[in-house]
Amino acid sequence: MLEEVAPRWTAARESALHERRGGDRRRAVGAGPKQCLVFVDRLLVTLVHLRLGIPHARAG
Repeated sequence: MLEEVAPRWTAARESALHERRGGDRRRAVGAGPKQCLVFVDRLLVTLVHLRLGIPHARAG
């Protein structure tokens, strides 16, 4: 499942970022803040959240 979902997710994310920027990248790939969770971890957290209905934690 992961091999099917990962490339599609990456392509959709890059497309959304391209739309938001209004064009090509301004920085090199890998520049900027690093993500806390890699794609596999994000997928796992999303599936657990959907399965268990756990609410989002609120800061403060």
